[in-house]
Amino acid sequence: MRESIRLYYIDWLRIIIVALLIPHHIAITFSHLGDAYVYLPIKDNSIYFFFQSTFLNLWFMRMLFFVSGISTFYALRKRTNKEYFKERCKKLLLPCVFAILFICPAMGYFKAITLNGFNGSLFTFYPVFFKNIVAYLGWAHFWFLVYLFVFSMIFLLIRMSLKNMDNLTERIGGFLSKSSNIMIPIFVFALLETTFRPFYPGFQTLINDWANFTVYLSFFLLGYIIASNKNCINAILNNLRLFTIIAIVSAGLFLFLKYAQNNIFSFVNYYNDKTYTYQLYLSFIQGLAEYSLVFTFFGYSKLYLNKDNKIYRYLSKTSFSLFIFHFLLVNVTMYFTINLSLNHFAIYLLSISIVYCLFFILYEIFIKQIPPLRFILGIKK
Repeated sequence: MRESIRLYYIDWLRIIIVALLIPHHIAITFSHLGDAYVYLPIKDNSIYFFFQSTFLNLWFMRMLFFVSGISTFYALRKRTNKEYFKERCKKLLLPCVFAILFICPAMGYFKAITLNGFNGSLFTFYPVFFKNIVAYLGWAHFWFLVYLFVFSMIFLLIRMSLKNMDNLTERIGGFLSKSSNIMIPIFVFALLETTFRPFYPGFQTLINDWANFTVYLSFFLLGYIIASNKNCINAILNNLRLFTIIAIVSAGLFLFLKYAQNNIFSFVNYYNDKTYTYQLYLSFIQGLAEYSLVFTFFGYSKLYLNKDNKIYRYLSKTSFSLFIFHFLLVNVTMYFTINLSLNHFAIYLLSISIVYCLFFILYEIFIKQIPPLRFILGIKK
């Protein structure tokens, strides 16, 4: 597929990030570094689980919002504002409502029986879930769909309010495409993280989630701006070595500081200082790392992943369904594998393999065979 029609590397980025959600959520079961429905009774302090979870959290959801902004640019080239609004409702709101009604209660059930001592059936748990939805992680990973819909609506309102929106974004893109100007927004993200992250550490509730909200929205808008001026892509490639160096240094420093704050005595004391100095410094480094990592992976994907093949065509059809169902399959799998008499890393690898296999079996014999599910998930025949 020609880049003027479809950008394969954008789809590949989306496919890879969604696939990474499986090892990411399985690792949380062991590390306890995030929300899950099934946990190892005593957390595994393995450095691998810590670094995997912390490293992925630095960039992969930010990349999803960034490529969503790029996709929005191309979507609005062939849709009116009204058509775009309808498409966002169908593609984002409809699957989210379906998931909250049917998938979230099923996932919450595993937390109820493993952590909260619930003894009833899934059917009897259903009303319990909605009476105490927050305790059972609410909309779970579907927060992404909610945030993306809100960002799409914010952008649509801006676009409708500014008659010269296209010219404005193209001019900004033109400025960013000159010399090393593409590096300038890195300081915007560092400022956003420093301003909000120490005080709003990151719970995707939409309300009082200012760090995530401002950072994710900024990546979404930046994606649209980058797409509006093709010279921006060349600017990213021309500065790819610099992005890579900054990403390695800042991400390495961030990972060390995150590990040290709970594991190295002198750093623990500094982290617990009520002046927030450590958190402010860490947040500044996080801003540098997230921006450089997004553009580093974006640049290399442009160079090496802009390809069409049978694997791409199949995975691009299944990727959204994997996003919707993966966490439920993770819970089912971890419920049965977590207590196996095996090394934790062996259970981790085994569970990843099982979840991928379960999904593709489920997709082929169930998901794509049911017309209502195909409609909700946007699966074309």
